[in-house]
Amino acid sequence: MDPKMLFCLPEGDALFNPLNTMFIQMACILVFSQFFYLFLKPCGQAGPVAQILAGIVLSLLTIIRKVHEFFLQKDSASYYIFFSFLLRTAFVFLIGLEIDLDFMKRNLKNSIVITLGSLVISGIIWLPFLWFLIRFMQIKGDFLTFYLAFLITLSNTAAPVVIRSIIDWKLHTSEIGRLAISCGLFIEITNIFIYTIVLSFISGTMTADIFIYSFATGVIILTNRFLASWLPKRNPKEKYLSKAETLAFIILILIIALTIESSNLNSTLFVFIIGIMFPREGKTYRTLIQRLSYPIHEFVLPVYFGYIGFRFSVNSLTKRHYLVLGMTVALSLLGKLLGVLFACSFLKIPKQYWLFLSTMLSVKGHIGLVLLDSNLMYKKWFTPVVHDMFVAALVIMTLLSGVITSLLLRSQEKSFAHIKTSLELFDTTEELRVLTCVYGVRHARGSISLVSALSGFSPGASSSPFTPYLMHLIPLPKKRKTELLYHELDEDAGNSNGGDDEFGTNEGLEINDSIDSFTRDRKIMVRQVKLVAPMENMHEEICNATEDLRVSIVFLPFHKHQRIDGKTTNDGEVFRHMNRKVLKQAQCSIGIFVDRNITGFHQLHGSDSVQHVAALFFGGPDDREALSLCKWLTNNSQIHLTVIQFVADDSKTEKIVGDAVTKENNEVFLEIVSEDQTENKTDRIFLEEFYHRFVTTGQVGFIEKRVSNGMQTLTILREIGEMYSLFVVGKNRGDCPMTSGMNDWEECPELGTVGDFLASSNMDVNASVLVVQRHRNSFDSFVDE
Repeated sequence: MDPKMLFCLPEGDALFNPLNTMFIQMACILVFSQFFYLFLKPCGQAGPVAQILAGIVLSLLTIIRKVHEFFLQKDSASYYIFFSFLLRTAFVFLIGLEIDLDFMKRNLKNSIVITLGSLVISGIIWLPFLWFLIRFMQIKGDFLTFYLAFLITLSNTAAPVVIRSIIDWKLHTSEIGRLAISCGLFIEITNIFIYTIVLSFISGTMTADIFIYSFATGVIILTNRFLASWLPKRNPKEKYLSKAETLAFIILILIIALTIESSNLNSTLFVFIIGIMFPREGKTYRTLIQRLSYPIHEFVLPVYFGYIGFRFSVNSLTKRHYLVLGMTVALSLLGKLLGVLFACSFLKIPKQYWLFLSTMLSVKGHIGLVLLDSNLMYKKWFTPVVHDMFVAALVIMTLLSGVITSLLLRSQEKSFAHIKTSLELFDTTEELRVLTCVYGVRHARGSISLVSALSGFSPGASSSPFTPYLMHLIPLPKKRKTELLYHELDEDAGNSNGGDDEFGTNEGLEINDSIDSFTRDRKIMVRQVKLVAPMENMHEEICNATEDLRVSIVFLPFHKHQRIDGKTTNDGEVFRHMNRKVLKQAQCSIGIFVDRNITGFHQLHGSDSVQHVAALFFGGPDDREALSLCKWLTNNSQIHLTVIQFVADDSKTEKIVGDAVTKENNEVFLEIVSEDQTENKTDRIFLEEFYHRFVTTGQVGFIEKRVSNGMQTLTILREIGEMYSLFVVGKNRGDCPMTSGMNDWEECPELGTVGDFLASSNMDVNASVLVVQRHRNSFDSFVDE
């Protein structure tokens, strides 16, 4: 359309032009979608269903003549098409930025097989039906483009709908959720590629344009990489890029997209590639994610989904068309179902996920509408009847798929829940997801050192899947009950709530710099999360985050830190109470990290120094969990791990006590002894497996220490205190004779007896300490209390 028309003023007595009514339509879609979402969310429905319904309602209102004249004015279609192009460009670029590339690389085979299975089976099913449809619709020419458009439109998967639905269901951090997103993107990209290649072959003139725009896309990618590294250097003390600098990237993308669209080519694939190839570290990436995520997810996508529903119309269809429409919907769902089921069976994906993937990948829209509206000169068969049937089929299939998938999730909720909550059940070939919490840059440096150690850096070796999250905890201060201005407060009063640094200004900038340094060196992306909450509620937010992010372990900073002189200072009892609440309520394993950043465990990336780490094993679930965590340290060439097992000299004390038990309590005592024996057997089997896998191969050192009481244990801990930079130990181990008497001078029970001794400033131990507690069920929590 003519660009001059985009900003035209009302003519004559008209109060509104198509541009104004388009914005009013967007506002109506947002209001209606929120209304529907309030009622549908408790039923488990995702946002796109409510937003498409809002568009359908607005479309039905156009039956009223006044409403029809208001929304569907002259040239209004051009405005809608142009604005939908802007929305599409924005969210496709963001999808490229946010996509989990590591997961896609690991599951490339699965995504390709499911994509091919879906397209091939759909093509086989549609071939005889289209023969009937061509005669029914009385198509006279361009049979190839008709078959191609029909096949791609109805076999496609709308990746934006899949992504938005998966996020609403909080499955975007699960394996099956990310696999659904990857498959949706692969199916959509494949369909766009096939359509573009076939159309360029038919036209005979587009092939040169494709090569030219591919070259131009490469130039934009290189330009983005240069700007992404150069712009942050202009203002190194700023946390984000300026709005003008951010706008420069958007303008570059819009220019290339508009140029491609002007040549009757679809720009989606090119924009998506630009997003994927954008540098994923540094200030520029954080700025784009921070400034694009909220408006696109909360405004752009709802409006775009509403626009899909707004195009729904059956005015030109007759009763005989409704039967064909029903057959079209049924065959489309059948083709997707069979194709995905065959692929899942071949890939040996668990059966409980087969139907979920089939229904989730049946959602339509997006590319189907784009291809339907483009290249009309090669579509002589395009009529209002064909248009209405295509759009109606897309909308109905999307609504049906969304409703069926949500009902399936509600009926099989346990199958999609995060089950693995203990590291003992994990193997190093599986993905390790960790969440480390920090209050400031002092905690961040030690936490990044820990993340660096667990990342398994080893030159020339393939690393294990590893996904670290860093959560910046920002406590909300209490309101000051004073009439004095801030600068009139005395120094202590002004800093009583943590000062300005605690609000993420300077602290946040230094944390970002530390993460950027780690990412550049290790090529591992640390996903950042900011949590602003009152201290009394912060533990709940952390526990909720562990479930939403599906992490296996969360690391908390100790409430004391080491000063320059080597002594420790208490940061506040509120931090200690928060740690205790997380230990009691978190639905995953927890590690409290006592960071002695001066004399203890130092940052590993960027240096060749080897860190000596000791894992102390006394026995029990927590010690097994701590040693399980150390399995990821064995993959790091800069870590020398030594397992020190403490063995009791006297192991037959249980029978002596058993003879002295009364008859009334004998049954209860035998049960406890049986549980102890089972626990000891579990410890022995676990340690044997660890020994044969890591110690006999020379990856890990092993030392056995025989002690009979807590005093001997303390003596050994003092002896080895200067030999290691990090101690990893479990929190609790029940009634253990090897630690008896050690809790007489216990200061911090949340660290356990051994961890409390190692963290005490009164002892000659300069190493950092990581105390691990295994995930507790309700019975374990009751016993601990």
